[in-house]
Amino acid sequence: MKTAETVLQVKGLTKIYKSLFTSAGVKAVDNLNLSIRRGETYSIVGPNGSGKTTTLKILLGLIFPTAGTTSIFGKSISDLSVRERIGFLPEDAYLYDCFNGEELLDFYAGLFGYPKKKRRQLVDELLALVGMQANRKVPFRECSKGMRQRLALAQALVNDPELLILDEPTSGLDPAGRHQMTLLILEMKKRGKTLLLCSHFLAEVEEVCDRVGVMYRGSLVAEGTLQELAGGPTQVRITTDKLQPQAMDAISRMASVVTVEGGAITMGAEATNSSVWTVLEKVNEAGGEVLEVLRPRPTLQDVFVKAIGASAEENQ
Repeated sequence: MKTAETVLQVKGLTKIYKSLFTSAGVKAVDNLNLSIRRGETYSIVGPNGSGKTTTLKILLGLIFPTAGTTSIFGKSISDLSVRERIGFLPEDAYLYDCFNGEELLDFYAGLFGYPKKKRRQLVDELLALVGMQANRKVPFRECSKGMRQRLALAQALVNDPELLILDEPTSGLDPAGRHQMTLLILEMKKRGKTLLLCSHFLAEVEEVCDRVGVMYRGSLVAEGTLQELAGGPTQVRITTDKLQPQAMDAISRMASVVTVEGGAITMGAEATNSSVWTVLEKVNEAGGEVLEVLRPRPTLQDVFVKAIGASAEENQ
């Protein structure tokens, strides 16, 4: 079986910032090693100050490491041919607020050298992808947080990147906005993009990622698939009330539902957050009331808390 190509490789990465309070400086990243394969979605999670953003800045060539090596597509980030193949969505997108969405994307497409006809086509495709067609003429400075994030993602996709780096893509969004952003990330995954993301919303990470790395004090303290880290998934059980028999029958025919008995809906072990969300919406539409949602399998939050706690004890 052929091994997937390694898109991003980090070996012994260390970053020490100078400090007025200690001659040793502040170690933001400590001997970090990780690799990401083509088509994989990898998430770095960790508490504030764990080195996530510093790591991304090094990978993007914005700052330089104190020690260690990084390579993307087998080359240095300083190579312009590498940068042309990367898209980046920062946590707070500071784009030109004098432009509306249409003008903004046209401007960035121009920087990549697209001819005018191709730019028009590309702008239409990207606005449709992120759901901003109706608001394409709204100036960026007047956009809501959710609209800004969607336009920023569209800007990151202008060059059709092979590697997409997302820093807190759902930060500051309401639940509906987070759900929409998660669906967009899943669409990028379906299109074969390689994704590296940092996020504090662990439920979204569970939904989209193939592998997760937990960072604490600049080091990777746990890494693997959710099954490797938390064990195999178990069933999801939703308890409802005030739901008519015909509504239960309709829900029982959904592919993600295993059985419906009385007021209990049981979903299979492969149930994703998105499929659970869909069932909950169906219950709500049918006038039912959700009493309880149980997912017995350990969540990524459980894994996160356990890994951080164990590392903190070791450092005491």
